[in-house]
Amino acid sequence: MDMYFLICVFLIIFMLHNLEEIIAIEKWLKHTYPRKKGQIPLFLQKEIENVKDMTAVQFSVAVFGVSVLASLVIIISVMNEQYFLFLGLNMFFSLNIFTHPIQSLLLKCYTPGVWTSILLIIPYNILFFNHFYTEGLLTMHTFLGGLVVFVLCIPILLLSHKIAEKWGS
Repeated sequence: MDMYFLICVFLIIFMLHNLEEIIAIEKWLKHTYPRKKGQIPLFLQKEIENVKDMTAVQFSVAVFGVSVLASLVIIISVMNEQYFLFLGLNMFFSLNIFTHPIQSLLLKCYTPGVWTSILLIIPYNILFFNHFYTEGLLTMHTFLGGLVVFVLCIPILLLSHKIAEKWGS
């Protein structure tokens, strides 16, 4: 197994996960959220209230923004063999390991993205981080560089969601 294979698999899983979310988000916000609202902490209710009328098209715009960022990071990472960039992107995407399953457990219902998180993202990350470690790529330098990329992804994600909200307004 090599890095190019892991990057190709990442792209497939990234796409499938985002498709699961795009397909499910609108229905979940309209039907499930109102039933489960009381189980959600108030600070999160406020955030969901801001996006509860989001359509699948609007969410697709947000996914598009994140996909452009991911594509650029991957291209630069591969062209320059600076795999800390891909590590940071993968660390950011790995948040799905925690967010979707924990949401589903707490709410005792399906949440958009949970199936691909459990069935694809978790197994992929076991392989990815094992490969990074066994190949000697997981050093303090790559980890800290990846952490910087991880942090820089956050405002891009937030910006893409803001643009998506305006898209349908």
